[in-house]
Amino acid sequence: MINSIPTRYLTPLFDIAAIRRREQASFAAEGNSFAMMQRAGAALYQHILRRFPKLTHLDVVIGGGNNGGDGFIVAALAAQDGLVVSIFDVSETPRSGDAARAEQAALNYDQVALLKGVDELSTVSRTVIVDAVTGIGFKPPLSAKYKQAVDTMNHCRHEGAWIVSVDTPSGLNACSGIGSPVVHADLVVSFIADKIGHYLLDGSVACHDIVIETLQAVDAPDQALAYFVDPSALEKYLPCSRLPNSHKGTYGHVAVIGGDAGFGGAAIMASEASAKSGAGTVSLFTHERHLSASLVRNPNVMCLCDKDGALTQALRGQQPVVVIGPGLGKSAWSSEAWNQFSNQDVSAVIDADGLYWLMKKPIKRSRMVLTPHPGEAARLMGWTVSEVLSDLVSAAKRIAERYLSVVILKGATSVVASPSGQVMIVGQPCPGLAKGGSGDILSGIVGSCLAYYTDPFEAAVIAAAWHNKAGKACEKQVGAIAMQPYQLLDYLE
Repeated sequence: MINSIPTRYLTPLFDIAAIRRREQASFAAEGNSFAMMQRAGAALYQHILRRFPKLTHLDVVIGGGNNGGDGFIVAALAAQDGLVVSIFDVSETPRSGDAARAEQAALNYDQVALLKGVDELSTVSRTVIVDAVTGIGFKPPLSAKYKQAVDTMNHCRHEGAWIVSVDTPSGLNACSGIGSPVVHADLVVSFIADKIGHYLLDGSVACHDIVIETLQAVDAPDQALAYFVDPSALEKYLPCSRLPNSHKGTYGHVAVIGGDAGFGGAAIMASEASAKSGAGTVSLFTHERHLSASLVRNPNVMCLCDKDGALTQALRGQQPVVVIGPGLGKSAWSSEAWNQFSNQDVSAVIDADGLYWLMKKPIKRSRMVLTPHPGEAARLMGWTVSEVLSDLVSAAKRIAERYLSVVILKGATSVVASPSGQVMIVGQPCPGLAKGGSGDILSGIVGSCLAYYTDPFEAAVIAAAWHNKAGKACEKQVGAIAMQPYQLLDYLE
């Protein structure tokens, strides 16, 4: 865990194998599995009623597995309450076991109408739709029939319907977070515990709100695969907070190395990010042609080039943090800058072209943070990008182990991993950050946090969360299309 964020802001996340083990242990302890299905349907129905107490009609789209069984339980409870219920059955095989039992219970009510397929779902204005098509064991791709169901539900949502998904949005791989297409659920009622895929890739976009219902499941020994950091934590626990009795040395020194000829903007933005996120002093070691631009943009940043002397001139103080890589390039100048850096025993943040040089000329540091995007992660591991995306958590952990570093694997949400196996999922989707330069801002923020916090894992988690929080605030004010990476710096307070 991390010291500056209480555990109440951390949601434990599990893979499907761990959920299944706990599920089976619960069935064994209880002597049957249908009771848990009944509790699941009842819990989901109560969440609907809290939000729509005057609801008179309910639509339920049902697949062939036990997720469909949960949907039938909801339908039966709604009918028992006097609601008119339309069930849209898209199953492709006959039901058995608990799902068949739940189906029979629902169809005993006269006000329940059973329709095959979803053609009629899109022809009438709908208020609430229960998505009970695929479950947590689903892996893409969808069949044609299920794809039509997913597309139709999304169309209805676009037209104003409110969708609640049973356990996980249909079409989503609840481990990897991959789903195309996937139901965009206004609410996901996640059973037993929350799933890692809800916070990755398509899952982070499809799950608009998540509530967890444990269903009285037995405790299990499985450790959480990761934890999600609630963004509200940074509202109360401000990062890099200021001490009344302090001076510039209290907050450390960050030296940014980067900005080969023609790439000065990246290094200049990274240095400004370090300054605006709280570093006591900041220096920039860059190509000589960028000196004037840096001084005009950031007169508070000490800007040097190789003609001013060796890199050590920029490493002021006894414990500097180096951010290396933004705009570093792959030239002879870049190689020399990396060589000078590699001779210094300093804490480091390595980003962008710095990751290229790390592969070419590896180093190890006791306090080092790497910030790859999936393409860079693939190169670091010798994987394909598809392999990285199919298991972001494993990719981040493997890189952390290989390079003995904390890793921030960037994406719609970021996976932060330590060499010891700790994993945090940070942030929420922010399309406005999908622009060149956003990562340079992040690397600068990581640098100042690494100068401030003792634990590099804590520094990385705080920095990634802070960067995302600023991005969301900037996007809200400026707009996702118009916002520029440097504008994030005005939203760090």
